[in-house]
Amino acid sequence: MSGRFFTRARALGLFVASTALVASSVNACNVPATDGRVVETAPDRATFAPVSALLERRCGSLDCHGQASRNLRLYGNEGLRLAQEGDASRPSSTVNTTDAEVTENYLSVVGLEPELMSQVVREGASNPLRLTLMRKPLGIENHKGGTLFQAGDSQVVCVTSWLAGHTDAVTCGQ
Repeated sequence: MSGRFFTRARALGLFVASTALVASSVNACNVPATDGRVVETAPDRATFAPVSALLERRCGSLDCHGQASRNLRLYGNEGLRLAQEGDASRPSSTVNTTDAEVTENYLSVVGLEPELMSQVVREGASNPLRLTLMRKPLGIENHKGGTLFQAGDSQVVCVTSWLAGHTDAVTCGQ
């Protein structure tokens, strides 16, 4: 009986010690701020609106990236709407995409693969196919929505011009 008690007490002591060790190591970690971003170099938000409009049209329907559960989530008047600040209501589909929705789309796009996005932007979009944002719609990587872009078409030029720092709004359909 005393051997069993010793084993239980020892097991409990090890559990408490390991729990304390895990708790102290978690507290010792440098945790980034909740509003912090990993993206070091991002494409310009100011020139993103035409790109957002293209992505909304091609990818933002409610059965694709216009779903709240998607890791690349797109808001806009053709799909998911963003609740108004201080109000739970959402704009109707007859209301144009709001600036807040474009900002959320921007954050979703640049936050998808932040480290790769930084590299692609720093290199002037010389190899944009490193980004899932480009591989999936081009059909290079499996994509539920199928192939949406063709190499060299205006949609590819739209996105890559934004990544390179000189958004070609005409190719975006604006």
